[in-house]
Amino acid sequence: MSLLLIALFTGAASFLSYFAIRRLYPELVEKKAYKHLEDILFPEGNRQKAEVLKAFREMTGERFSEEEMLDYFFKIKGLQSIEINSKTNFWIKRYLFSPTIIKLNYFEQVKFYKTFLNFPVARMDSPAKPTPSSAKPNERQQIHQKKAIRLSKSTQ
Repeated sequence: MSLLLIALFTGAASFLSYFAIRRLYPELVEKKAYKHLEDILFPEGNRQKAEVLKAFREMTGERFSEEEMLDYFFKIKGLQSIEINSKTNFWIKRYLFSPTIIKLNYFEQVKFYKTFLNFPVARMDSPAKPTPSSAKPNERQQIHQKKAIRLSKSTQ
């Protein structure tokens, strides 16, 4: 009789564990990572988000819902813009490495990458300073002058 109770208890625990891992855990990961990613990928707020959704609808012919489009955008652009090897939130890593809900065909993927290749993203690290080679000629002179001033101050 006690062996039967242990088997029932083990079976029930296995079923509940399976349910929790397959159903509840992905929802928890998405909920916790969504807000962080929204702040990182849409620094300008809802206006920028609406523009992305509008462009996405035009690319796909309005085949997908808003949450499916955002899921795809967050996962693809999140992987491109967040340096995963640096100290990153656990929930964001879990969310970004999970598969996307939707699958775009080849032509839609090409349009997606062309449209959002240079999407303005607020990176988590500090913004890059302009280098003399990437600046315009007038800006190069200003950069060199600033460097010379800093060097002269540091040597005094």
